[in-house]
Amino acid sequence: MTNKVVHLVPSFGCGGLEKVIVNLINNSSHLNLEHVIISLTDELTMKDQLTLPIEIISLNKKPGNDISTHFKLFSLLRKMKPIALQSYNFATLEYHFIAKLAGVKKLIHSDHGRGGDHPEGKNKLHNFLRYLVGRVVNHYVVVSHDLKKWVIESILIPEKKVSLVFNGVKINKNISASVKNPINFISVGRLDPVKNQTLMIESFVEAINEGLIDSNSVLRVVGDGPSRKVLENIIEQLNASNYVVLLGYQADVESFLLKSDAFLLSSVYEAMPMTILEAMANKIPVLCTDVGGISQFISDESAWISPSKDKQTYKNYLGDLQKNEVERLDKINTAYDLVCEKYSIETMVDRYCGFYQ
Repeated sequence: MTNKVVHLVPSFGCGGLEKVIVNLINNSSHLNLEHVIISLTDELTMKDQLTLPIEIISLNKKPGNDISTHFKLFSLLRKMKPIALQSYNFATLEYHFIAKLAGVKKLIHSDHGRGGDHPEGKNKLHNFLRYLVGRVVNHYVVVSHDLKKWVIESILIPEKKVSLVFNGVKINKNISASVKNPINFISVGRLDPVKNQTLMIESFVEAINEGLIDSNSVLRVVGDGPSRKVLENIIEQLNASNYVVLLGYQADVESFLLKSDAFLLSSVYEAMPMTILEAMANKIPVLCTDVGGISQFISDESAWISPSKDKQTYKNYLGDLQKNEVERLDKINTAYDLVCEKYSIETMVDRYCGFYQ
């Protein structure tokens, strides 16, 4: 008899959080676990990346407060009798009370970011709900040091319940660092103000115009979201359609990553972005902004880390990344060793499955 684990998600669309769940499920087939994904909404794009036959259920939640989802979840949990329920991010918090009533013994909540809250996590109503849920769950999981500090000191979650579990990625064992100057740059992420792709695009175009990077360089941006129209207008205003391409949503992100020479990220907040780890695990050099938990899991020995919203520094680092071969290779190899040591899928799976069992 297998032990059933329910993953409760706001949606199962394309994103870093969803990729973590995919990695967890795809790499735990050797354990006596049966995973079920329950999504509040019917956005289920990432289901195609699952390699195991997983049951996926949508509660078809309506916008706003939809009490019917609570009844649906209660009925499902009573029927399934899972050994554990793991929820992800703020939108799923309230359902732990339903899971408790349904008799689920192990309750786990994971915060992979502050989920649209006040940028510093100071939304009092949201934090009070987190505080209440912290009294119900068995484990409160966070993915970065800054989130751990926040939930303990600001949300007052008991420290003994808080676990720091780093995201894990697949390590490419058969790859060597390229010595050629990077020409094909890539960024992967939701097109959203928090990702601040405006800074990245403007810095990239200015770096070309000022001769800091090769005029044949191209930046491809994978992802979609509410900022798409704004970014399209910026690219048009800069007359940069030859340099910057918005590719929209792509199911096979890895294939685009492997065809690229450098990875860029320009967010104003990140906890522990999967995309950085995936780039490093494939020996692709990284330029990112120093926000959230980034500088607590990588350092300037493994990447170029620019102050947030600092276009001049970001632009200069683009030039360094492309032209300084020795520094680039040093960072690539240091980053790869770091991911192998601390951020493998196997380490992450062992931690999560330890909670369930």
